[in-house]
Amino acid sequence: KTLHFDGKLSIVQIRIATGRTHQIRVHLQDRGTPIYGDDVYGLSDWNKGLSAKRGVSRPLLHAQRLEIGHPVTGEKMVFEAKVADDMMGVMEGIWPGDEMKALFG
Repeated sequence: KTLHFDGKLSIVQIRIATGRTHQIRVHLQDRGTPIYGDDVYGLSDWNKGLSAKRGVSRPLLHAQRLEIGHPVTGEKMVFEAKVADDMMGVMEGIWPGDEMKALFG
């Protein structure tokens, strides 16, 4: 689901069904919308610009919420994590304003 598009970059929400290695990265690259900062499946020119402009040298991919079953009891376990500052800075450039900060800040 695209949450915001600034004409060049998007902030998206993705739900995955399995834990296949590189699943999100491969599918987004296959659609022509690779993850910003992804050296394997991304666009090298864009990634170089991201590194030079923002000092970011990693894929801008974040698991905000993870739900898994406990391996012994089966009880649902929920883990949540805030978006890292470097990623938040890029997101604010794509989607300025309070709406994005309310969802991720």
